[in-house]
Amino acid sequence: FPDKTKKKLLYLAGTLPVCYESSYNIPVCIWLHETHPASRPRCYVCPSVSMVINPSCPYVDKAGILSLNGLRNWTHDQVSIYRSLMEMEDQKFSPTDVIEAVQLTKDLPSALRFLNHCCPICQDQVTFSKMTHCSCSICQSCFSSFFSSAIKERSIHQLVCPQCGRPDVRQGALGDAMEFFNLLDTQLQIRHFLSPQDHELFQRKLRDGALQETNNFCWCAHCSFGMFHDSGQLRMDCANCKKSTCSQCRTCPQCQCVFSLSRGGCLHFTCSQCKHHFCGGCAQTFSVGAQMCSFSGDCSTRGLHAHHPRDCLYHLRDWTMNRLKQLLQSHYKEVLVEHINRCHADPAVLFSIQELMSELQRWKVPVPTRRADELEQAYAQRLRL
Repeated sequence: FPDKTKKKLLYLAGTLPVCYESSYNIPVCIWLHETHPASRPRCYVCPSVSMVINPSCPYVDKAGILSLNGLRNWTHDQVSIYRSLMEMEDQKFSPTDVIEAVQLTKDLPSALRFLNHCCPICQDQVTFSKMTHCSCSICQSCFSSFFSSAIKERSIHQLVCPQCGRPDVRQGALGDAMEFFNLLDTQLQIRHFLSPQDHELFQRKLRDGALQETNNFCWCAHCSFGMFHDSGQLRMDCANCKKSTCSQCRTCPQCQCVFSLSRGGCLHFTCSQCKHHFCGGCAQTFSVGAQMCSFSGDCSTRGLHAHHPRDCLYHLRDWTMNRLKQLLQSHYKEVLVEHINRCHADPAVLFSIQELMSELQRWKVPVPTRRADELEQAYAQRLRL
């Protein structure tokens, strides 16, 4: 002031909506003396050489006088809360975080709780960084540490909230999963928390995750390489390790990654791609406790387990050979019929003339009349056609 006295000023901040070809929010910051009257001050916009005031804007007139109607959401109480938060000696908050806290809360205690959020992982009091698709909040340090480690060591389907494990991108559609990862990369700016090498690995895993959902794409059973293959051919030759893989071999029930079952080996498999735990005999999921398994209340006291059907190798591997042969002999016809169905073998080649006629009548197909000079074998062949 002219008399060389110093007094604190109130800080009034907000945004003015400006519509010009699109909607823009122009930030406005005003410093007022605390004894300033309640009436709004007159403010001006001073455009530079490269700026032009839009004459159709209702918040700025052609003379540059600024209307403060856009700051109506800032009351004197909110300004006081903002000043109290910024003047706290034991707290160092950024103006952006304080403005957000004042706008989203009602009083000083709730604003402090908003800013002093307890990270559920490290238990530090920090300004939180919100996760997408869930209601958990973790600090930036834990966010950076978790994703830097997870991107190197885990599947892309495990890059979810470290607190609640959501969203479950494994069970959703490919579009939902890609939407979450795009939000993670753009909205949360995960690239700013990762090294360039880790961010490149993140993008590469996103690409691999999209590839494994593509038809006729299969992973090599011997290395981490994948390839597209002709659906009519069983053999796939890997260009990376030069080994062959059967395209119809057993696959992970979750991501369809091909795997091989060693004789006498453990039936508990962990997929190298998506880290899914499953049985190599029946493909049932291995889970721990009642939180992961809802089969019965007894599961809460059990460790890693799966609920195998009675025809799984888990149960039948302890049977003697004679007992297994007896089971097959009692169901020999069913086994043969299943094989016939897989091979698409047509039983009509062995039908008698009467069976062929009955088959045609069953499907309401007119039965051709046998010619007088037609041999029985020729007539039967004509019926089959």
